[in-house]
Amino acid sequence: MAFLTIMSMMGVLGILFLGFNLMIITLLILTIVFGVSTLIKKKFKKTFITLLIITISLGIIDFFLINSLLKEFNEMSIDDKENILLWQKDDKVILTDNPIKQLFMSEDEKIEIICNDIINKIKTKDYETIKSIFSKDMINNVHDLDEGVEQLINISNENIIDFKPQMNGSETHWDKGKHRKTLRFSIAIETNNKTYDIGFDYDYENPFNSDTLGVNRMVILDENENILVLVDNEAINQGY
Repeated sequence: MAFLTIMSMMGVLGILFLGFNLMIITLLILTIVFGVSTLIKKKFKKTFITLLIITISLGIIDFFLINSLLKEFNEMSIDDKENILLWQKDDKVILTDNPIKQLFMSEDEKIEIICNDIINKIKTKDYETIKSIFSKDMINNVHDLDEGVEQLINISNENIIDFKPQMNGSETHWDKGKHRKTLRFSIAIETNNKTYDIGFDYDYENPFNSDTLGVNRMVILDENENILVLVDNEAINQGY
């Protein structure tokens, strides 16, 4: 089903590519049928060898086409990251209006886009805008969240001059074919006055509870690795 969805999003080329693969599958089935018939009757048939040659040839072409497609999407650069607006659809955070591009993004690319979004919102110094980086579940459950937002505003007031995102790992919770994906990353921030390291647990997908999409845990450390703020929804609600 996912394959059909992807192909349909590619328009006419996607339909042609899908038709080409269906043709190969049909030829493969016919080749197997004639092959079995040849073995049973122990009689060589030209139809079988012809189908075998055509199927192998088209299969090789299809292999290189798919490899080329994957390479193209893997090499896609994410342009104008600072102006990308994240939004949520159903049970997933959407990072781009091109679903195929998002499908083939590496986790480092996802983190880079998410971190740019977080930093851009922190730089606004606007309470509600900054608060929007957190999940609905965290906003509803964590009573000391205001302290975390205020600390982010204070950091922004010091003028953020540089930041560096770092992927720290991810966790996937599976249940009956569905999965909740949590990305763990940190952002090293340099201001005019100090440096900070902010760690995040960020729900990227969650079909069990879409209200956890976004930041569910945040810890802010100063340059001496002292904890300035820790707000944690994961200790309250696992969100499954």
